[in-house]
Amino acid sequence: MPARLLLLAALVALLLPAGATPAAAHAGGLTSAPSTSRVVALDPPLPGLEVRAVEFGARLRIDNATALPVVVEPLPGSAVSGLPVVPPGGRAYWVDPRVLLAASAGPPPGEDSAAWTVPLRAGDTRVLVLGEQLWPPPPAPGWWAVALAALLVPAVAGVLGAGRPWGRGVLASSTAVVLAAHLVHVLGSALVPEDRSYPIMLLSAAGYALLGWPLGVAGVWLTLRGRPNGPLLCAVAGGLFALVIAPVDAFTLVDAVVPFAWGADLDRLVVALTLGGGLGVVVAGMAALRRGPVPAS
Repeated sequence: MPARLLLLAALVALLLPAGATPAAAHAGGLTSAPSTSRVVALDPPLPGLEVRAVEFGARLRIDNATALPVVVEPLPGSAVSGLPVVPPGGRAYWVDPRVLLAASAGPPPGEDSAAWTVPLRAGDTRVLVLGEQLWPPPPAPGWWAVALAALLVPAVAGVLGAGRPWGRGVLASSTAVVLAAHLVHVLGSALVPEDRSYPIMLLSAAGYALLGWPLGVAGVWLTLRGRPNGPLLCAVAGGLFALVIAPVDAFTLVDAVVPFAWGADLDRLVVALTLGGGLGVVVAGMAALRRGPVPAS
């Protein structure tokens, strides 16, 4: 049995360095944030030209239905390149440095918003995009309690029932909840980027879960079958999700703006289940390994 525990520790140790170069918390490089962007108006309005903030304020989008090319002008004296030139009938997305500056500066004292402007040029006409950065109230701190409960339930039940079939059932079902929770996170995150292929965004959001999902499924199956390697695979999968994959998503629990297609609170729930539940599965799996094999549940 000590050999199995050493193998578990070695596998988690090998996977931990992956956290030094984590995949994006959400698809397309999007992350949760304390603020979001909103376009208020164009000054002067230009028929056929539309600019709006998309992807929960992460980028701006131009739809140019005019007969003129539209140029996004850089900051004065800036060497920033890559700002779009949108031909007639075209569309473009970009992250504007002026919006980033407003977001990084924070709101004025006593305010929950800050104004920004982005200059455009349509032919010989100069147009200002007038926008604001908004800081919604942060979520309640109770989401950390959800993560703690997700840890304690499988950990305590797994330890108490480690030598019994019902304890292995708890381990298997807790592992399945962690896998399902992270799958929901991936599916909802991949829907947010507007100009990317959904299958590619699924891969972007999944990251190391492409390894964790099959490990977890195998662990659930073998644990329910009473096989001795089942708890080991459950513990490895739980460690991968809790220690490598979920920490980069943990800001979802404290940030007000979450790039998730089905609502911020649902994403916070599945992240809390992945983070806390993964740790609980590690504890339950190690307890099951110490007790040895039991009949199939």
